[in-house]
Amino acid sequence: MSNEYNDQLSEHIPMYIRIAMDIRKKILSGKYLEEEQISTEDEIGVEYGVSRMTARNAITQLVEENLVYRVHGRGTFVSKNKIERNLNKVTGFHEDMLSMGLNPSSKVIKFITRLPDAKEQHELKIRKNDKVFEINRIRYIDDVPYGYQELVIPVRLLQDLKKEDIEKSSLYTYMNKLEKPISYANQHMEVAIKPEINELIGISENIPFFKIKRVSFLANNEAVELFHSYFRGDKFSYSLQLSNHIEEEVSE
Repeated sequence: MSNEYNDQLSEHIPMYIRIAMDIRKKILSGKYLEEEQISTEDEIGVEYGVSRMTARNAITQLVEENLVYRVHGRGTFVSKNKIERNLNKVTGFHEDMLSMGLNPSSKVIKFITRLPDAKEQHELKIRKNDKVFEINRIRYIDDVPYGYQELVIPVRLLQDLKKEDIEKSSLYTYMNKLEKPISYANQHMEVAIKPEINELIGISENIPFFKIKRVSFLANNEAVELFHSYFRGDKFSYSLQLSNHIEEEVSE
């Protein structure tokens, strides 16, 4: 077993749980892909220096978490287990993950003020001399990278915003405290291949992203943020409720 593994895990945690945690991180980080076979009980026993029974208990733990499933006579495979996000309302990553009982966090890797480019001026309806915050951050769940975001925010709307405000909590929570909640947003989604982002956040280069562009507005119709998000295609799915109901005009 590697020294890094020993350093990260407490000696007070049962060995089969430690092994399950290590394999879980490999699954969540993309080292094991969906439907890929994981190591056998014998291989786990050799890798971690444990009995076959301990290895079996570790796999059973992952089965109970719905991360893997067993196929008799073939082995154990990674489940198709994606986080579903709803597109019917304006919410943030942090709030969505907390509502599902998950542990989200962020690492801000860029936080500067600058002048906007022409496209940002158009999207945010601001002038060329109106300063903006440029914020880039990696989004995590249980310390595993799940996405990357690039935000542009007019400084005049959130003048006191600091790096710590969005690293320890969420931007939307911060805005709600200022009584400046998001009222509505225009959003566009597409699939993207971004190997430079895969490398930046430390995941397999084969993983695609859902690329989301959003312009969000306050109740007074001021554009308060322009962001581009890249969330892992192997970890997320998105749902949208549709209706064929057509409101008929009523003549008086």
